[in-house]
Amino acid sequence: MQKLFMAIGLVLVAAVVCPAQVTFTEYPLPGPSGGPSSIIVGPDGNLWFDEQANPNNFGNRGDRVGRITPSGVITEFLVAISPTGITAGPDGNLWIADYFDQTIGKLTTAGVFTRFSAGGYPFGIASGPDGNLWFTERYGGNIGRVTTAGAITEFPVPSSGELFGITAGPDGNLWFTEAGTGGPDKIGRITLAGVVTQFPLASGSAPYLITSGPDGNLWFTDGGANKIGRITTAGVITEFPIPTTGSNPSNISQGPDGNLWFTENAGNNIARITPSGVITEFPVPSGSYPDGITADPDGNLWFTESGANKIVKLNVNSPHYNVCLLYDPTKAVKSGSTIPIKLQLCDATGNDLSSSGITLHAVSVTQVSSSISGDVQDSGNANPDNDFRFDSSLGSTGGYIFNLFTRGLTTGTYNLNFTVTGDTFVYAAPFQVK
Repeated sequence: MQKLFMAIGLVLVAAVVCPAQVTFTEYPLPGPSGGPSSIIVGPDGNLWFDEQANPNNFGNRGDRVGRITPSGVITEFLVAISPTGITAGPDGNLWIADYFDQTIGKLTTAGVFTRFSAGGYPFGIASGPDGNLWFTERYGGNIGRVTTAGAITEFPVPSSGELFGITAGPDGNLWFTEAGTGGPDKIGRITLAGVVTQFPLASGSAPYLITSGPDGNLWFTDGGANKIGRITTAGVITEFPIPTTGSNPSNISQGPDGNLWFTENAGNNIARITPSGVITEFPVPSGSYPDGITADPDGNLWFTESGANKIVKLNVNSPHYNVCLLYDPTKAVKSGSTIPIKLQLCDATGNDLSSSGITLHAVSVTQVSSSISGDVQDSGNANPDNDFRFDSSLGSTGGYIFNLFTRGLTTGTYNLNFTVTGDTFVYAAPFQVK
């Protein structure tokens, strides 16, 4: 929680920026060792994922593609290949890259499978702006194009290393990652005519998967440098360090909130990065190799847990307001005394949004250092039903007050947690007791 203190006249306003809250819902796969990896939204509105058995061990093969409905019902389809990438095609089918059997597969939403032979160990696959599918050949040194009828054309990549991820860019081209084998690692761009341009990365990089961002740039995971990379369509590269050491970032996708979300395979985190490069990490409950990630039309994120053999739905709950404190939360009060918690609901620039028509309801007191929770104790009948009282005299345009009784609270820093009318987010107002 970040605090910015501003003196306005004689009133101290502390702007408390509340981070998003996330909720995980896990759905185990029916089989014991599916090893789900990539996941995408299919043309039927369901989530579709490939099963590699164990994507961290390329000798342990899977042979299924799974479908999960928004309510969590899972169906698996035998495809007799070992998929490493999946995408929704322009023809209403699912298209699959098969690394082991060197195949490109087509799967209807009813489960009818067709395979097309390809070379070079196909790895990543994406739908192109030309109505075709485009894929990387991990060891073939080519970018492949396949029509919806199954005709394959290959375009050589000069001095390529291993080719992994691929995505359609905002500029009408395809963008892909190259992990060098003796040469520099690169981000590549290929036009629909097959012209390749390469942009070298810093030494020690190992770019893996890539996606288009909401800011008109391309974003990629870089496991070698433990960073998230951004590249403009002109080729300017910026990389942002991940807080968790050795996190091994895997997949990355646009989120429903205007940010990018990525998985940390070894760090066992789901993380968010803003277009400006600010990273926030969220630990995964099962802690078992989060891998693929995508956003659904309902504003949720879905990711795969290859080690735990689960599909997980991630609900991101963002606050509607910022909280502007009308007291100094750094000044402690004596235990047993009453502290007037005065605040306003504000927008991102500090404008007051408080009104008598918006109710704030206190729900709990939490000790920040040890996460010990307690009941809210108001001072007498000052706040009936644990609701804040609106006071038009507070601040410049009105605010809220809760007279909190601190009896029984030991020395420490606490939050008074409260909800706001029409918002499921739980807000917090900090205070200290000595």
